Amino acid sequence: MMYLSSTTDANTSNKSRSKRSNKTAAAVVLGALIYTSSATIANAAKKAVVESPPALVLPTIPRLALVCIIPTLLGYYKSEYGVSYGYGTAMAASSALILSSIANAAQLPLLPAATTMKNYLSVISLTTSFNNLRALLTSSLPAFHSFALFFYGTRLDLFLLYREVFLARFRAMRERIEERAKKQGSRLKRTPFLVSCAFLYFCMMSPLLITTQMCEGMSMVFRPIGKDLVNILETALRSTVMLSLLGFLLGAMGDINKTIGKAIKGEDALITGGIFRFFRHPNYTGEVIGWVSSCLAGFLAVVLKTVSSTGGGLALWKSMAPYLLLSVMGATGISFVLATATTGLEFRQKEKYGDTDEYKEWIEKSWVGFRMTPKEKADEDSEESESGDN
Repeated sequence: MMYLSSTTDANTSNKSRSKRSNKTAAAVVLGALIYTSSATIANAAKKAVVESPPALVLPTIPRLALVCIIPTLLGYYKSEYGVSYGYGTAMAASSALILSSIANAAQLPLLPAATTMKNYLSVISLTTSFNNLRALLTSSLPAFHSFALFFYGTRLDLFLLYREVFLARFRAMRERIEERAKKQGSRLKRTPFLVSCAFLYFCMMSPLLITTQMCEGMSMVFRPIGKDLVNILETALRSTVMLSLLGFLLGAMGDINKTIGKAIKGEDALITGGIFRFFRHPNYTGEVIGWVSSCLAGFLAVVLKTVSSTGGGLALWKSMAPYLLLSVMGATGISFVLATATTGLEFRQKEKYGDTDEYKEWIEKSWVGFRMTPKEKADEDSEESESGDN
């Protein structure tokens, strides 16, 4: 009996140890599964974070307003600077902020990470920036629109700097404008004018805010035009943004053509060759085309979003209404300024060259562009316009 009892106890003990070992093995297996699953989930999460692009975060309205105001304050130093360097810098800085936001969201930064300025200016860094920009211009319509405005502002600043450094007559013109401004009182009296200029610059930048919000993910790749309304609107929008840059390029060509022509023929020469053969005032005409096209792009972007989305059209137009209103004000304001300058320049040219055969033949074959109703006499300010002297 004692033997049977011992045997039974042994069997029971073995069974207990077997159950414990089975439970231990099961726990080990379960733990391994949990660890593997956790590692898999963690790796998947990390991969998702890496692969999913960051959200587009645009600069705030106060920040954009600030970069339009600060350059314009140069007008306190020299009155003419508020509508020259202030104008160009406000356009370049505001569009650069938006372009940078688009580039970062697309993981194509225009300023790759670098520890020193030397690294930023290295060939590798500059090549990376150029390649990222080139990729953005084809893959993102908002980026292309941003670049058009950035090109305009930067090009204008460089041209103004060149004139001030190398052309004495423009420095003299600036001083004449400054003397007239001083006669009107203290520098603080310029505040209303400078504030209105900064507001105009913000309005001119507003269409870019619309296309950036409405056209995220839309490329600049043209597709065959079909009967589909969305496809037609996309083509029209891409064409309008492209026309904006072409208008600014036309203005740049006019300034270069005029500068070279006067350097060869003399400061008092009438420039009728090159791009001036077709446009009498390519710098003014190009600007009007550029800014009006930019404004139109904003409206087309809202129309496209309304047509391509289901419902919420009225709410979309209400939310975009302030930006659309500002866009119209900007395009109208700058077009009025440029048309007035064109009218003054037309009068001066006729007064100075009207009796020559070259002038008579030129005005018959070239397009005057956009102008106001011709006046009998140009006012004093238009006689010294900042970019259209011929």
